[in-house]
Amino acid sequence: MAASPTHSLTSEAGGPSLWTTMVTKEDLRVLSENLHAAIRREVTTLKADITEHSNRIQAVETTSQALTAQVEAANLAITRQGNMLLAMRHQTEDLDNRGRRSNIRVQGLPEPDGEEEVEATLQALLRKYWGQRRRHPWNLIEHIGLIEHER
Repeated sequence: MAASPTHSLTSEAGGPSLWTTMVTKEDLRVLSENLHAAIRREVTTLKADITEHSNRIQAVETTSQALTAQVEAANLAITRQGNMLLAMRHQTEDLDNRGRRSNIRVQGLPEPDGEEEVEATLQALLRKYWGQRRRHPWNLIEHIGLIEHER
């Protein structure tokens, strides 16, 4: 009698047979669960990374806004200080110019070379504007301190 073909778990060469290498439903279920678990872990990691990056971006934007406000305040202070420096320069120039003057400057009156010319020019001006009503204008000039007149 002929033997019926039987399927063995080993091949004729002694290795695993076709039946032992075939994937079963259980194997597919386990592989699917492992794949889902790995995907969940990766998604959780990605969500954590996205949250961390979002927090970092928000911190950078907040810092950027604060720094922008500080830069604007610094620019305003620099502008104000520049204006103050310019005003101080003008005041210093004015004080320097005032310190150099020992007499009153009259616009349109030429600068004399010596004190004798100053006295003669002032006498001529005072006579012209006061007329001959005052003969000695020196009392007034000495009184207001324009010229020191020796008697």
